[in-house]
Amino acid sequence: MSNETQNTSKKPAYRLGFAPRTGTDNNGHSVLGYPIEIGAVFNRLDAEKGMIAKFQIVPTDLKDGVLFLMPLKQDQAELPLSKDAA
Repeated sequence: MSNETQNTSKKPAYRLGFAPRTGTDNNGHSVLGYPIEIGAVFNRLDAEKGMIAKFQIVPTDLKDGVLFLMPLKQDQAELPLSKDAA
C-alpha cells in the first residue's frame, strides 16, 4: 500500500455505526433497533480520494439496516479503535 492511500493518523475521523431495521410502525415507517458501533472511518493523505472505512464487525443484516457516521468526541479521539489501530 502506498503512502498515498494510507490514513493520515491513527485516530479515526468518525465512528461507524449500524442500526438494524426491526419492523414498521403504525404509519408504515421503518423502526430501527439499538445502534451499535461496528468500525471507524479514517482520513486519507489525499482527501480527494475519499476516506477509509475499517469494519470491526460486519452485521449479517447489513442490507436491512442503516449505516451512520458518528462524530468523534474529544475524549474518544485518544482511544484506539482496536489493538492493531494503535
